[in-house]
Amino acid sequence: MADTALVMGGGGLTAYGWQVGVLAGLADAGVDLVDADVLAGTSAGSMLALELAGGRSPADLYKEQVGRERAMLDVDFTLGMTVRYLWAALGSRDPDTVVERIGRLALSVRDVPQTAVLDAIRPQLPAREWPERTVRMFAVDALTGEPTAFDADSGTDPLHALSASCALPPLFPPITIGAGRWMDGGVRSTTNADLVDDCARVVVLAPVPKGAGASPSARTQAEALAARGTRVALLTPDRAARRAFGRNALDASRIPGAAREGRRQGATHAERIGQIWHG
Repeated sequence: MADTALVMGGGGLTAYGWQVGVLAGLADAGVDLVDADVLAGTSAGSMLALELAGGRSPADLYKEQVGRERAMLDVDFTLGMTVRYLWAALGSRDPDTVVERIGRLALSVRDVPQTAVLDAIRPQLPAREWPERTVRMFAVDALTGEPTAFDADSGTDPLHALSASCALPPLFPPITIGAGRWMDGGVRSTTNADLVDDCARVVVLAPVPKGAGASPSARTQAEALAARGTRVALLTPDRAARRAFGRNALDASRIPGAAREGRRQGATHAERIGQIWHG
Protein backbone atom coordinates (compact mmCIF):
# COMPACT_ATOMS: atom_id res chain seq x y z
CA MET A 1 0.00 0.00 0.00
CA ALA A 2 1.24 3.49 -0.88
CA ASP A 3 1.38 5.90 2.02
CA THR A 4 0.15 9.22 0.63
CA ALA A 5 -1.87 10.37 -2.37
CA LEU A 6 -2.74 13.83 -3.65
CA VAL A 7 -5.93 13.71 -5.72
CA MET A 8 -6.66 16.70 -7.97
CA GLY A 9 -10.04 17.14 -9.62
CA GLY A 10 -11.26 18.40 -12.96
CA GLY A 11 -13.32 21.43 -13.86
CA GLY A 12 -11.56 23.48 -16.50
CA LEU A 13 -9.11 26.36 -16.38
CA THR A 14 -10.41 27.88 -13.16
CA ALA A 15 -10.19 24.48 -11.47
CA TYR A 16 -6.56 24.20 -12.50
CA GLY A 17 -5.77 27.71 -11.25
CA TRP A 18 -7.55 27.21 -7.92
CA GLN A 19 -5.69 23.97 -7.22
CA VAL A 20 -2.35 25.58 -8.05
CA GLY A 21 -3.23 28.31 -5.57
CA VAL A 22 -4.25 25.84 -2.87
CA LEU A 23 -0.96 23.97 -3.20
CA ALA A 24 1.00 27.24 -3.08
CA GLY A 25 -0.87 28.39 0.03
CA LEU A 26 -0.30 25.06 1.76
CA ALA A 27 3.40 25.10 0.86
CA ASP A 28 3.72 28.63 2.26
CA ALA A 29 2.35 27.26 5.54
CA GLY A 30 4.78 24.32 5.58
CA VAL A 31 2.49 21.63 4.15
CA ASP A 32 4.08 20.35 0.95
CA LEU A 33 1.73 17.92 -0.77
CA VAL A 34 3.96 17.58 -3.82
CA ASP A 35 5.99 14.87 -2.08
CA ALA A 36 3.00 12.49 -2.30
CA ASP A 37 3.73 8.88 -3.19
CA VAL A 38 0.88 9.07 -5.73
CA LEU A 39 -0.10 12.15 -7.76
CA ALA A 40 -3.55 11.46 -9.20
CA GLY A 41 -5.77 13.60 -11.38
CA THR A 42 -8.90 13.88 -13.44
CA SER A 43 -8.92 16.11 -16.53
CA ALA A 44 -7.31 19.44 -15.48
CA GLY A 45 -6.07 17.67 -12.37
CA SER A 46 -4.21 15.16 -14.56
CA MET A 47 -2.30 17.97 -16.24
CA LEU A 48 -1.34 19.37 -12.86
CA ALA A 49 -0.29 15.94 -11.60
CA LEU A 50 2.10 15.53 -14.54
CA GLU A 51 3.59 18.96 -13.99
CA LEU A 52 4.18 18.39 -10.29
CA ALA A 53 5.70 14.98 -10.96
CA GLY A 54 8.00 16.59 -13.50
CA GLY A 55 9.43 18.97 -10.90
CA ARG A 56 7.32 22.12 -11.22
CA SER A 57 6.84 23.80 -7.85
CA PRO A 58 3.51 25.21 -6.65
CA ALA A 59 5.18 28.60 -6.23
CA ASP A 60 6.33 28.71 -9.85
CA LEU A 61 3.00 27.46 -11.16
CA TYR A 62 1.17 30.03 -9.04
CA LYS A 63 3.31 32.88 -10.38
CA GLU A 64 2.66 31.63 -13.90
CA GLN A 65 -1.10 31.48 -13.41
CA VAL A 66 -1.53 34.80 -11.63
CA GLY A 67 0.67 36.58 -14.15
CA ARG A 68 -1.03 34.90 -17.14
CA GLU A 69 2.47 33.87 -18.27
CA ARG A 70 1.25 30.72 -20.00
CA ALA A 71 -1.29 30.15 -22.73
CA MET A 72 -3.71 27.54 -21.43
CA LEU A 73 -5.93 25.27 -23.51
CA ASP A 74 -8.20 27.51 -25.59
CA VAL A 75 -11.48 25.76 -26.39
CA ASP A 76 -15.13 26.80 -26.54
CA PHE A 77 -17.68 24.52 -24.89
CA THR A 78 -20.73 25.95 -26.61
CA LEU A 79 -24.29 26.23 -25.33
CA GLY A 80 -25.31 23.45 -27.70
CA MET A 81 -22.61 21.17 -26.29
CA THR A 82 -23.74 22.00 -22.77
CA VAL A 83 -27.34 21.08 -23.59
CA ARG A 84 -26.29 17.75 -25.13
CA TYR A 85 -24.07 16.89 -22.17
CA LEU A 86 -26.73 17.76 -19.61
CA TRP A 87 -29.34 15.78 -21.53
CA ALA A 88 -27.11 12.73 -21.18
CA ALA A 89 -26.05 13.44 -17.58
CA LEU A 90 -29.53 14.19 -16.24
CA GLY A 91 -31.34 11.38 -18.04
CA SER A 92 -31.08 8.83 -15.23
CA ARG A 93 -30.74 8.59 -11.46
CA ASP A 94 -28.40 5.62 -11.78
CA PRO A 95 -24.70 6.62 -12.00
CA ASP A 96 -23.76 3.68 -14.22
CA THR A 97 -26.56 4.47 -16.64
CA VAL A 98 -25.45 8.10 -16.76
CA VAL A 99 -21.92 7.05 -17.71
CA GLU A 100 -23.35 4.79 -20.42
CA ARG A 101 -25.42 7.68 -21.81
CA ILE A 102 -22.42 10.01 -21.84
CA GLY A 103 -20.37 7.25 -23.44
CA ARG A 104 -22.83 7.12 -26.32
CA LEU A 105 -22.58 10.88 -26.61
CA ALA A 106 -18.79 10.63 -26.78
CA LEU A 107 -18.88 7.96 -29.45
CA SER A 108 -21.25 10.10 -31.53
CA VAL A 109 -18.58 12.81 -31.98
CA ARG A 110 -17.31 12.22 -35.50
CA ASP A 111 -16.59 15.71 -36.79
CA VAL A 112 -13.45 16.07 -34.63
CA PRO A 113 -10.59 13.63 -35.33
CA GLN A 114 -8.58 12.13 -32.50
CA THR A 115 -5.47 13.80 -33.91
CA ALA A 116 -7.07 17.19 -33.24
CA VAL A 117 -7.39 16.31 -29.55
CA LEU A 118 -3.77 15.20 -29.37
CA ASP A 119 -2.71 18.42 -31.12
CA ALA A 120 -4.71 20.51 -28.64
CA ILE A 121 -3.27 18.75 -25.59
CA ARG A 122 0.34 18.43 -26.81
CA PRO A 123 1.36 22.06 -26.00
CA GLN A 124 0.18 21.52 -22.41
CA LEU A 125 2.26 18.37 -21.95
CA PRO A 126 5.25 18.98 -19.67
CA ALA A 127 7.26 16.01 -20.98
CA ARG A 128 7.03 13.29 -23.62
CA GLU A 129 8.06 10.52 -21.25
CA TRP A 130 6.50 9.36 -18.00
CA PRO A 131 8.12 10.94 -14.93
CA GLU A 132 9.82 8.78 -12.32
CA ARG A 133 7.15 9.79 -9.81
CA THR A 134 3.91 7.78 -9.71
CA VAL A 135 1.18 9.56 -11.67
CA ARG A 136 -2.35 8.29 -12.25
CA MET A 137 -4.66 9.94 -14.77
CA PHE A 138 -8.30 8.88 -14.61
CA ALA A 139 -10.43 8.19 -17.68
CA VAL A 140 -13.54 6.17 -18.51
CA ASP A 141 -14.05 3.72 -21.37
CA ALA A 142 -16.91 5.04 -23.50
CA LEU A 143 -17.56 1.49 -24.72
CA THR A 144 -17.95 -0.19 -21.32
CA GLY A 145 -18.30 2.59 -18.75
CA GLU A 146 -15.34 1.19 -16.80
CA PRO A 147 -12.87 3.65 -15.25
CA THR A 148 -9.12 3.27 -15.30
CA ALA A 149 -6.04 5.02 -13.98
CA PHE A 150 -3.46 5.46 -16.72
CA ASP A 151 0.09 5.34 -15.43
CA ALA A 152 3.58 4.43 -16.60
CA ASP A 153 2.65 0.74 -16.64
CA SER A 154 -0.45 1.20 -18.83
CA GLY A 155 1.30 0.66 -22.14
CA THR A 156 0.63 4.14 -23.48
CA ASP A 157 2.43 7.48 -23.51
CA PRO A 158 1.60 10.54 -21.38
CA LEU A 159 0.13 12.43 -24.35
CA HIS A 160 -2.53 9.80 -25.07
CA ALA A 161 -3.22 9.30 -21.35
CA LEU A 162 -3.64 13.03 -20.68
CA SER A 163 -5.73 13.47 -23.81
CA ALA A 164 -8.02 10.66 -22.69
CA SER A 165 -8.40 12.16 -19.23
CA CYS A 166 -9.33 15.52 -20.83
CA ALA A 167 -11.56 14.21 -23.66
CA LEU A 168 -14.83 15.75 -22.51
CA PRO A 169 -17.77 14.96 -24.82
CA PRO A 170 -19.16 16.34 -27.02
CA LEU A 171 -16.24 18.78 -27.32
CA PHE A 172 -13.78 15.96 -28.00
CA PRO A 173 -14.16 12.37 -29.18
CA PRO A 174 -12.83 9.53 -27.02
CA ILE A 175 -9.17 8.55 -27.37
CA THR A 176 -8.28 5.06 -28.58
CA ILE A 177 -5.85 3.29 -26.26
CA GLY A 178 -5.63 -0.46 -26.60
CA ALA A 179 -9.11 -1.92 -27.05
CA GLY A 180 -10.78 1.01 -25.26
CA ARG A 181 -12.20 4.37 -26.33
CA TRP A 182 -11.39 6.61 -23.41
CA MET A 183 -13.17 9.81 -22.35
CA ASP A 184 -12.74 12.39 -19.59
CA GLY A 185 -12.78 10.75 -16.16
CA GLY A 186 -14.96 13.61 -14.96
CA VAL A 187 -18.01 12.04 -16.60
CA ARG A 188 -17.91 9.49 -13.77
CA SER A 189 -16.71 11.70 -10.92
CA THR A 190 -15.06 15.09 -10.68
CA THR A 191 -12.24 13.57 -8.58
CA ASN A 192 -12.44 9.74 -8.81
CA ALA A 193 -11.04 9.74 -5.30
CA ASP A 194 -12.39 6.25 -4.68
CA LEU A 195 -9.75 4.93 -7.08
CA VAL A 196 -6.89 5.66 -4.67
CA ASP A 197 -8.16 3.20 -2.05
CA ASP A 198 -4.69 1.62 -1.91
CA CYS A 199 -3.28 4.69 -0.13
CA ALA A 200 -3.25 5.24 3.62
CA ARG A 201 -3.45 9.05 3.67
CA VAL A 202 -5.22 11.06 0.98
CA VAL A 203 -5.80 14.75 0.34
CA VAL A 204 -8.52 15.47 -2.21
CA LEU A 205 -8.78 18.84 -3.96
CA ALA A 206 -12.21 19.12 -5.55
CA PRO A 207 -12.66 22.43 -7.43
CA VAL A 208 -16.03 21.03 -8.59
CA PRO A 209 -17.43 19.17 -5.57
CA LYS A 210 -20.00 17.26 -7.61
CA GLY A 211 -20.75 16.69 -11.28
CA ALA A 212 -24.15 16.95 -12.89
CA GLY A 213 -26.91 14.50 -12.09
CA ALA A 214 -26.31 11.19 -10.36
CA SER A 215 -22.51 11.27 -10.26
CA PRO A 216 -21.10 10.76 -6.75
CA SER A 217 -19.82 13.82 -4.95
CA ALA A 218 -16.23 14.22 -3.82
CA ARG A 219 -17.49 14.17 -0.24
CA THR A 220 -19.27 10.85 -0.76
CA GLN A 221 -16.10 9.31 -2.15
CA ALA A 222 -13.95 10.78 0.62
CA GLU A 223 -16.32 9.39 3.23
CA ALA A 224 -16.18 5.96 1.56
CA LEU A 225 -12.38 6.04 1.75
CA ALA A 226 -12.53 7.04 5.41
CA ALA A 227 -14.94 4.18 6.13
CA ARG A 228 -12.26 1.79 4.84
CA GLY A 229 -9.70 3.22 7.23
CA THR A 230 -8.02 5.79 4.98
CA ARG A 231 -7.18 9.12 6.57
CA VAL A 232 -8.72 11.72 4.25
CA ALA A 233 -8.83 15.51 3.97
CA LEU A 234 -11.12 17.12 1.40
CA LEU A 235 -10.94 20.74 0.28
CA THR A 236 -13.53 22.42 -1.94
CA PRO A 237 -13.94 26.06 -3.03
CA ASP A 238 -15.71 28.35 -0.60
CA ARG A 239 -18.16 31.08 -1.61
CA ALA A 240 -15.47 33.66 -2.43
CA ALA A 241 -13.61 31.16 -4.60
CA ARG A 242 -16.77 30.20 -6.46
CA ARG A 243 -17.41 33.86 -7.21
CA ALA A 244 -13.89 34.15 -8.59
CA PHE A 245 -14.51 31.14 -10.86
CA GLY A 246 -17.44 32.84 -12.58
CA ARG A 247 -19.86 30.85 -14.70
CA ASN A 248 -17.49 29.71 -17.43
CA ALA A 249 -14.83 27.24 -16.31
CA LEU A 250 -12.93 27.83 -19.56
CA ASP A 251 -12.68 31.61 -19.17
CA ALA A 252 -8.91 32.20 -18.96
CA SER A 253 -9.43 35.73 -17.60
CA ARG A 254 -10.75 34.13 -14.40
CA ILE A 255 -7.60 32.10 -13.72
CA PRO A 256 -5.68 34.71 -11.63
CA GLY A 257 -8.63 35.30 -9.31
CA ALA A 258 -9.23 31.57 -8.89
CA ALA A 259 -5.55 31.03 -8.10
CA ARG A 260 -5.50 33.81 -5.50
CA GLU A 261 -8.59 32.46 -3.77
CA GLY A 262 -7.07 28.99 -3.79
CA ARG A 263 -3.91 30.27 -2.14
CA ARG A 264 -5.97 31.94 0.55
CA GLN A 265 -7.90 28.74 1.20
CA GLY A 266 -4.73 26.66 1.25
CA ALA A 267 -3.23 28.85 3.95
CA THR A 268 -6.49 28.82 5.91
CA HIS A 269 -6.78 25.02 5.92
CA ALA A 270 -3.09 24.20 6.27
CA GLU A 271 -3.31 23.02 9.87
CA ARG A 272 -6.20 20.64 9.19
CA ILE A 273 -4.64 19.18 6.06
CA GLY A 274 -1.22 18.99 7.70
CA GLN A 275 -2.62 16.82 10.46
CA ILE A 276 -3.64 14.25 7.85
CA TRP A 277 -0.54 14.55 5.72
CA HIS A 278 2.02 14.38 8.49
CA GLY A 279 0.28 11.58 10.31
